[in-house]
Amino acid sequence: MTQEVLDSPAHLDPSILDRAFPHLSDQPGDESARLDQLSRLHAYYVDYLSGPDNFRSIPRLNMDADVREIEHRWLDWETNRVQDVELPASASEFHEWFLAVAEAHTQDDFNHYLASEAGLEEIALFFLAEELVDSKFDDLMAMVQIGTQGVTKLTIAENYWDEMGEGTLEHMHTRLFDHSALYMRAQLDEIGFDYRTLQFSQVYANASLLLAYGIHRHLNPRALGAMGVLEQSASPRFQAMVDGCERLRVPDDVIEYQRIHVHVDADHGAEWTKGVFLPLVERSPELLREISLGIATRIQVANDYYSQVWARMTALKG
Repeated sequence: MTQEVLDSPAHLDPSILDRAFPHLSDQPGDESARLDQLSRLHAYYVDYLSGPDNFRSIPRLNMDADVREIEHRWLDWETNRVQDVELPASASEFHEWFLAVAEAHTQDDFNHYLASEAGLEEIALFFLAEELVDSKFDDLMAMVQIGTQGVTKLTIAENYWDEMGEGTLEHMHTRLFDHSALYMRAQLDEIGFDYRTLQFSQVYANASLLLAYGIHRHLNPRALGAMGVLEQSASPRFQAMVDGCERLRVPDDVIEYQRIHVHVDADHGAEWTKGVFLPLVERSPELLREISLGIATRIQVANDYYSQVWARMTALKG
């Protein structure tokens, strides 16, 4: 078992966690139990990252025994699921390994569907599933730079400056995304969409993994790995979203966020590899392993997420 979170007495019924995150990683577990635990964990992270005006209600980190136990079991479960993934054995192997796994993670079939076949309501569903990550991405970027030095800090800082719209309020990426989400939510409202469709464990795991890695400082190397593979592999998906939206005559202002990220994420991926990964993986075998585990776990979680969200998109067609 990995030591992801400090041990503590659990207040939860252990059988609930056993069902949600079985000790044997090849067991599927109980989807309903996993959704309950991950949605609770995600709500905790969102509350923890609240703005200063909510200071009275922000939970104290590591004080909730139930949350600590959910984290412990979930992160152990995710790590165990990638235990058979072949990780790079040395820093010299890392670059080639990373580019290969990132290329395999671009979701080509899903991207083709977005670009060429998905209807507007399906694309709207995907936009809102992405909201749990995209709406917090600037905070995630801010968290992963803490404690870094030199070229690594400068690389992350440059990426953060891009997220800030290079100093222009109207161009801040989270603002642009919120504008897209508002339009897409209106499309789903028109058809009486049941938003409970977006309540599945994989959507919360996809968002919570980055939040957990970013919030807990000892998991920072895994956060850097997860963020880096996201940046490296996201550009084709953004291009597919732009192509699909243009095909469906979505207004240009609604897809400005996606259009920007086609090129921004391509640049960020290359910069992250050179400025973040390569300097760090050479420092120690332990750091190499932690960064690589973050990459492998992010890919596993995201693959599950894309599979499930695609199934819900196509179900809208009846």
